[in-house]
Amino acid sequence: MVKRRILFHQTHFLRGGIETSLISLLRALDRQQFEIGLTITYPTEALETLYRAQIPADVAVHVLAPEGWLSYFRQKKTQGKLGLPGKIYEEGLLPLVRRAIVSRRFRKIAAGYDAVVDYDMSLSRLTGRLALPMLGYSHFSVAHLPSQNPRKLRKLRKQTSEHYDRVVLLNDTMLADIQALIPDQADKFVRLYNSIDLARIREQGQAGPAPLAEPYMVSVGRLQESQKDFTSLLRAYALLVKDGITEKLAIVGEGKSRLELQALAAELGIADRVVFAGFQTNPYVWMQHARLMVFSSKMEGLPNVLLEAMALGQLVISTDCPVGPREILAEGKAGLLVPVGDVAGLAHAMKQGLQDEPTRTALLDYAAQHIEQMGFGPTAAAFASCVDNLIKAHP
Repeated sequence: MVKRRILFHQTHFLRGGIETSLISLLRALDRQQFEIGLTITYPTEALETLYRAQIPADVAVHVLAPEGWLSYFRQKKTQGKLGLPGKIYEEGLLPLVRRAIVSRRFRKIAAGYDAVVDYDMSLSRLTGRLALPMLGYSHFSVAHLPSQNPRKLRKLRKQTSEHYDRVVLLNDTMLADIQALIPDQADKFVRLYNSIDLARIREQGQAGPAPLAEPYMVSVGRLQESQKDFTSLLRAYALLVKDGITEKLAIVGEGKSRLELQALAAELGIADRVVFAGFQTNPYVWMQHARLMVFSSKMEGLPNVLLEAMALGQLVISTDCPVGPREILAEGKAGLLVPVGDVAGLAHAMKQGLQDEPTRTALLDYAAQHIEQMGFGPTAAAFASCVDNLIKAHP
């Protein structure tokens, strides 16, 4: 068997699902088949304090722009703390210089590999077309792009046509949507599920006692209201409190919308019932011991947190957002689906999930079987086949 040398790339490591899924994939790949490297454009605090230890020890890690003058203002921009002078430097003066430096460094590293996996489709903006076969990952819904973001659609079309040999979509709906939007490149698109380490998630879920003494429901995600819509979740929970529900609500995650969400909880009179737990290095303990896991996002790709909750044997309630939840929850057979922004519907589903035992049992039984197709084995095998075919077909 010929061992393939694969170089992965990611812009930076924050505290989100994309980073988690990348590390899961790195762990899942058979070292008899692959030798793996990883380039990261910018250093971050989360990379050093959280993710560095999770990256497999045999993965060669290269940070392309470690110098402060290349990365400091980018980090401030990511944190929403970039002032006007920094914006002029970061967005006006630096890009051309930084692009040349990062591209040169990346190409030198990539020369020793057989293929490149651009895990957030950021690399081609820095390097353009490479001599190596390139596989890009698209993590979010594309159906809305023609009406809401035509510029991004044009960029995606250009990337697909000129830079990437294959582009991965995370579920069948995303695959069908992008093939309809870019039909002349339809044969370049493939569907690969995220890799989920079921055994590790289950082990971590049992790693500690229940974090709260009282029964509770949990929601896990970045506190970013442009996507996640914890506002609707809080309003739905407030309805349940008025209806006599005794379970607390734990929100696990951090983000720039935290203060406004805490203010809303106070306004709704539920501040003493909602626990803002912040970022947790092991959210699985919180998920394991909850009565149910609720997800209120407006838009997704393949949300890992739903898969993780299912792996833990947890009942899942999710908005039927584009895209991912419907496919993950098997059209509602593995969890309850609610329209996006439907506060009353979300409250009803949460109450049903807490109190309707026959429904709980049926959903959990189906989910226990359904989640197994998302494990390490199937995804790693599909990825290996895709990359092998890509390399063989490359001139």
